[in-house]
Amino acid sequence: MYVTYEVREGTAWLRIERPEKLNALDLSGWHALTDHLGRAAVEAAGPVVLTGTGRAFCAGDDITTFQEHATPEQGMDFFLGGLYGTIEAIATHPYPVIAAVNGLAFGGGCELVLVSDLAVASDAATFSLPEGRIGAWPTVAVGVAPHVSGRKLAGELAFEMDRLDADEARRFGIVNRVVPPDDLEAEVTATVERIRAASPHAIRMTKRFLNEELVTVGLPKVRRALVALVEETLPTHDLREGTSAFLEKRRPVFDGK
Repeated sequence: MYVTYEVREGTAWLRIERPEKLNALDLSGWHALTDHLGRAAVEAAGPVVLTGTGRAFCAGDDITTFQEHATPEQGMDFFLGGLYGTIEAIATHPYPVIAAVNGLAFGGGCELVLVSDLAVASDAATFSLPEGRIGAWPTVAVGVAPHVSGRKLAGELAFEMDRLDADEARRFGIVNRVVPPDDLEAEVTATVERIRAASPHAIRMTKRFLNEELVTVGLPKVRRALVALVEETLPTHDLREGTSAFLEKRRPVFDGK
């Protein structure tokens, strides 16, 4: 499996190691992230670090597998059974989940950063929610963004689909700090050490109440959005055209249907 799990000095590090796909996640990858987060909650009483390998943090869903979601049952299995499970596991994990953003974070990868409790980015990182260009839409972002960053800034990112560099991502409230690439791991390690200086009970209580609205309001909205994606968006011509154009490296021709 290309999602690895390592405990370093009591801290679990989850790393997506699929650089040939820019760390895009298929169903097995989403399941692995969820499983590793559950394992970390038992084995490592403290922060969890999520990062990638190569020039990407995570490019989101593996679009080449979208043809496997042809039926509503397959779509529900991927988006609710896979993606949503990971988002829920991050939001409800007892300790902070820190995104160490080593490179591009697009689509679901950007949403992983949004839902993480803290984020430290390499100054080489870029961020984007480009789902609209393939006929889909950023379902997690619309559910959680109002709870983690300003609504207008989130709307700008989701509607205009522009790319942000790491400094702009900090302005948007997506990341906490920006450091040179060679300093990323050291800065994340220092962040973990600062958190671990506190009582584990205090950290658990802090996360529980910081995330209360995200869990009780944001996550149910994400679930409803994913159901709408499967039932209303997956059958559309625009999504079929958008994914075909992406794979064929051409400009899509949308008709709104």
